[in-house]
Amino acid sequence: MTEAAQAGGLSSAPIPRKRTPSPLRLLKENAPVPARDFDISTETTDVIYAEDEEVFRETAVRELLKVGFLRTNIHEADNGLGALEHLARMQNEGNMSKPLLVLLDVRMPGMDGRECALQIQELVKKRLLRREPFVVCISSIHRTIEIDEKGGNFQIVLPKPINVQFIDEAFELLRKWWTMGHGRELAAWKQFEPSSIDLIAADDEPVCRLSASIAFVKAGVQQENALEAEDEQELMSALADLQDKDAQRPLIVLLGQEAWASMLRDWVKARSAEHVLRREPFVVCTSVNSDRIGASAAVDNYHAVLPRTCKPKDVEWCLEYCRIWWLTRGNEPYRKVTDADFQGLDSEPEPLSEGSEDGDDDD
Repeated sequence: MTEAAQAGGLSSAPIPRKRTPSPLRLLKENAPVPARDFDISTETTDVIYAEDEEVFRETAVRELLKVGFLRTNIHEADNGLGALEHLARMQNEGNMSKPLLVLLDVRMPGMDGRECALQIQELVKKRLLRREPFVVCISSIHRTIEIDEKGGNFQIVLPKPINVQFIDEAFELLRKWWTMGHGRELAAWKQFEPSSIDLIAADDEPVCRLSASIAFVKAGVQQENALEAEDEQELMSALADLQDKDAQRPLIVLLGQEAWASMLRDWVKARSAEHVLRREPFVVCTSVNSDRIGASAAVDNYHAVLPRTCKPKDVEWCLEYCRIWWLTRGNEPYRKVTDADFQGLDSEPEPLSEGSEDGDDDD
C-alpha cells in the first residue's frame, strides 16, 4: 500500500493501461512441474528482485548475501515487467527443485509491484507456471513483517530498506509455505464479473443518473443491482445499506457531482480508521464534459474518470481499472504474522494449496 493510500485518499488505485504482452505468454500449459526438494537453504534459493532505485537494490543485495543467498542466484530488474521476464526465464533455469523468491517494490515505473504480483498470481491460478514463486512486497511504510497486505497478491510485506533480521524471518515463512503449503489466499483468486457488481449512480440530474446507469447495465451490471441517488443524503444512505451486503461483490459509485466527492472521501477515510469499512467503493467521476477517460494518482477523490457521455469502450476501460483495483486490494486490516498462524501444521504437512477457484477469499 502506498503512502497516499495510508493517508486515506482514493488515489491509491494503480494506474491501469493496456496490458504489455506478458513475457510468460509462450510458456506451455503442459510443461512438467519439477520435483520439489524439501531440503532448502538460502544458498539454493533463486531470487528475483525488482526495484527502480539503484541504491535500494545495492543495499538489499548486500543484506541478501549476508544471509547466505548466492550472488549468481539473485536476478535484478528495475520494474515489474523486468521481473516477469526473469520469471519466464527461471521457469527453465536455476535450482528447479528449490523455491523461487520474488521481491517487488510497490511503486515502480512502467509496471508497479502490485500489478506485477497480480499478473503472477493470475498465471498461478491458470496453472501456467512450472515454478510457483513466493511473492514478497517491499514497502517503505512498514517497519515489521506483516501478512495479508490489505488483501493484495503478496504473501508478506517487508520493510524498506530490508535487513538481515527481516530476511531471516521472511525465509522462515517461505520454508513453511514451501514444505507445508501454508499460505494466505490471494486477491487474484477472487472473482470479478460485471454481473456481480453493485452500483450507485449519484447525480442530481435524473437524465445523467439514468444515462450512467444504463451504460453499465449494457456492460453486464445487473439492473436490480444498480441504484440511483439524487442527493448526498440518498448517496450516503445507499452506501450504508450496501455495507451490510456481500463483501465479495465489488461496489462502484458513479459520481456526477464533484461537490459530493470530498464528503464521500471523508466517509471512506473515517470508516477505514474505525475498521468498520466492509466494502470500499470504487469511485468514478462522471461529470467531465470531454472525451477524457483514465485513472490518475493526482486525483485524490476518484479512482477513475469517465466523460459525461460515455461510450461502450469507455465503460470497458473503467471496468478494467476496477478489476485491477479489486484484485490488488481488499478491506481486511494488516495483521502481523505470529506463531498462531502455523499451529497444527507441523504435525500434518499438507500439499501446496492450489487456491480456491470459486473466490472464497475474505479480503
